[in-house]
Amino acid sequence: MRPHTWLDAFPWVKGAADGAECPWWDEPIDAPGVAVRQQRVAQIAELAMARLSQWTIGQIFPGLSPETELLQLRLPVRARNALGRYGCLSGADLMGVTLRAVMEWQQVGVGTVDAILQALADVSTSLPTPRVSALWYAGDALTAPEERAAHQPDWLAAFVEDLDRLATWYATIGQPQRPLLEATLAPGTPDEVVKARQRLDSLCASDVLAEDAAEADVAARFDEALATLDPRAVQVLANRLFADDARTLDEIGRDHGVTRERIRQIEGKARGALLGLVGDGGQLAMVAEAARTLIGTIRPLDDLLALMPALGKTVASVGQPAWRVLDRLEDAYEIEDGWCVVPTVTAARTITQTQLQERVDRYGVARIDNLSLVESSQPERLTGLTAAWLTHCGYVVDGDFVLTRTQSVQDYGAAVLSIVGSPLGAQEIVDRFVIERSAASLRNAISGDDRFERVDRDRWALREWGMDAYAGVRSLIREQVARSGGRVQLEDLIEHITARYTVTASSVVAYASSPPFQCKGGVVTLASDDREVRKTPEQTRRLFRHPDAWAYRVRITADHLRGSGSAAPVAIASLLDLQFGQTRQLSSPLGPQAVAWTAIQPSFGTIRRFLLAGDIAVDTEAFLVIHDDGTFSFEPARDMTGNPLLDALSLIGAPVTADRNEARSLLAAAVGLSAATPVTSMIGSYRERGDSDVADLLTSVRESLETGHTPPSPTHRAAVDDILDLL
Repeated sequence: MRPHTWLDAFPWVKGAADGAECPWWDEPIDAPGVAVRQQRVAQIAELAMARLSQWTIGQIFPGLSPETELLQLRLPVRARNALGRYGCLSGADLMGVTLRAVMEWQQVGVGTVDAILQALADVSTSLPTPRVSALWYAGDALTAPEERAAHQPDWLAAFVEDLDRLATWYATIGQPQRPLLEATLAPGTPDEVVKARQRLDSLCASDVLAEDAAEADVAARFDEALATLDPRAVQVLANRLFADDARTLDEIGRDHGVTRERIRQIEGKARGALLGLVGDGGQLAMVAEAARTLIGTIRPLDDLLALMPALGKTVASVGQPAWRVLDRLEDAYEIEDGWCVVPTVTAARTITQTQLQERVDRYGVARIDNLSLVESSQPERLTGLTAAWLTHCGYVVDGDFVLTRTQSVQDYGAAVLSIVGSPLGAQEIVDRFVIERSAASLRNAISGDDRFERVDRDRWALREWGMDAYAGVRSLIREQVARSGGRVQLEDLIEHITARYTVTASSVVAYASSPPFQCKGGVVTLASDDREVRKTPEQTRRLFRHPDAWAYRVRITADHLRGSGSAAPVAIASLLDLQFGQTRQLSSPLGPQAVAWTAIQPSFGTIRRFLLAGDIAVDTEAFLVIHDDGTFSFEPARDMTGNPLLDALSLIGAPVTADRNEARSLLAAAVGLSAATPVTSMIGSYRERGDSDVADLLTSVRESLETGHTPPSPTHRAAVDDILDLL
């Protein structure tokens, strides 16, 4: 059947449009007016990027012919080059490629992807496609209103009688405006009124609904919606879209005696038709919206099922649980490995990374109970669920703490010491590693690292603890505080130390009462044990000071291209004086830019228009710039050149300069340091912020920045060394 309306050609468009006020999809495709057609094609491309990024091109465009020569379509040069570079010369080459994969093509901007989608939409409206609908969908009309009115159920009369008894009582005692079902009844309320209220409170859905309606949970409603498709279409969806291991188009085509191309068309149209039914404003649409709301950003699947048990029931016609069917139809969230996330796993990981960067201490350690990541209906499970999510994301969890810097043994060792709070032997440290490392390799790594202090033959501490020697009073106090769970009685401390070492009681009291300790009420603790870190702009990773603005560097992802917002550090909120629950609109050359703090993390609104205007590709580095006058701009970062100094300037968004002193000044100002700051301190500041990429580049040109002299490349002197060894 050749499509007549836009909905015929793209069955998914009604569900993806979220109930637009003007149902343009019912317009004839061949309606006069080139401008109107171009507008509709652009809307289809935009909806596809926003809602269908997990779908294949073949599913999005059921009418696309495999023989279509893509390079013959009306496309800009960049689009033709991209298709040629990725070997997509015909419609058949694109059929099995997901839209997200296209959006993540290297060096292909969102404007180019949009142009490709518009061209595909334009050419997909003339090819006849198979009909997949067998019946009209009754939706929520399980029992007609007039039928319900004609057969008034028994419960309704009793319900009205109890309401009347309650209302009459309130009027009698002079409270006619009191809500009938407020929380408690006043003391002295007559028993018959109390019993009426109890009957009202105990009324449940099965008392109100007819038997068939009470059994119409979400799984049953999915079965009812699937029954509107012909059996072949349902089998195709069951074996492709909803299957754990999808069968190939060729295999299914052989089962039904048709070509793989016909199966692809059936799959695309059936999926689109089902999405249209789910998005049609009925109970299924309400379930989908409720699931999105409950997930928030991250929620374990078992918790979602505890709140909406029917999602765990099997949809008989496809043999899968209702949550799987909903997940495969909805592009607003993803369910993977027992986790539900909005909008994608990639975005949820980015939010997690951003929040961790703000909460970690200088050793990359954060308390898990200081994080606000996971949603749960059971608050007592939050810490354990957060730890499980962090582990799922690849972070190392150690008790109540999460470690974000474990790439090197010295970083890992520093994190362990930061958690324990007292010196440890090398073997004790590596025993806490989740990776196999030897004590010898750890000793070699940390012996030349200025973050560590060797306080015994094989005991190591963090240098910031100020432990002068193994037997120093300060180190002994720290060990006892740590062993006692962070608190030790002063009397017990004096007795322990003076009994073992030649130290006077007055010395113990003096040390225990001065930093890094404090003594209150005869109890000695560390002076500060607050591990929640809220960093200033100058301390925030990837946030750099320009002469008249702050620039936050981001890497463009497919989520940016599809129009999703993105996480922002809390420092952005502090720059804008943005409080939780508020949204700020910043003026920009392309219209207002939203910055909001309405969820667990501040966020930037969509920057898709900037990406379209600049044809920006996935994995491009760019700066989101907040100017001192409250305006916003978007600036792509320069490409890396291989020159360490120029690349460091590119990573902070500073202008190119060959002047060593000017470059040094720009690099210092970007992190709030003066131009006279020693290069070593500057490198340390960048590394402490988490900007190791900049720190590594500066380390490689440190001598040049300090002296203006570029050291010669080292030469091999193996022969001389061998002679010296012999001597």
